[in-house]
Amino acid sequence: MFRILQAKAALTAALVLVAVAFSLPASAVQLVPSQTFKSGTRIACTLDELMDSSKLSYGDTFKLRVVDTTHPPLNGSEITGYITAVKKPSGAEQGHVGFFLTSIRLPNGTKKPITAYVVNRRVTQYNPAAQYAQRQQLSPAAGRPYGSVTPGPVAWQMNMGSGPSTVSTHHSQSLGGYVYASASQWPIIVQPGTPVTVELAANLTVP
Repeated sequence: MFRILQAKAALTAALVLVAVAFSLPASAVQLVPSQTFKSGTRIACTLDELMDSSKLSYGDTFKLRVVDTTHPPLNGSEITGYITAVKKPSGAEQGHVGFFLTSIRLPNGTKKPITAYVVNRRVTQYNPAAQYAQRQQLSPAAGRPYGSVTPGPVAWQMNMGSGPSTVSTHHSQSLGGYVYASASQWPIIVQPGTPVTVELAANLTVP
């Protein structure tokens, strides 16, 4: 009798588990498919913390928080950027801050490289690989560009004229831009929560 009761109890438990499994929503038992966001997709973000050019140095990082509910798989992600230049006003030249966008950390913790621009009004876009390719087309009379790759975020330091006979062909896939000071305003201060629009320059597949 005891064995019969044991068998009935085991059967009942199994039936309960099957019933629970069938009652769960489909999203709880299905794998989330990958999704590709095409080049040109614009993503609404905000700056995570205060950016003050008087306190920035080469290699510093900053974060952009994705707040775009039209792209649910990306909403809540963090995009990392690196500071590549901090220049005070000099003569007629405006002060500016240069940066690259390098990676995105998804809500599930996955970190992926990202190729994207910031398309806000005050940002001038910058593509170091394209700039190098363009300068390589210059005539020999103008002198060929030469330079070296800086540590940290990869960026070219170009010089014109007679330089080393070998030119490195290592370029960053990162894209970025420069934020210029308004008129003679310095430092450049951007408040946390400032809206920032990021535009993909290459496909991004998640997760």
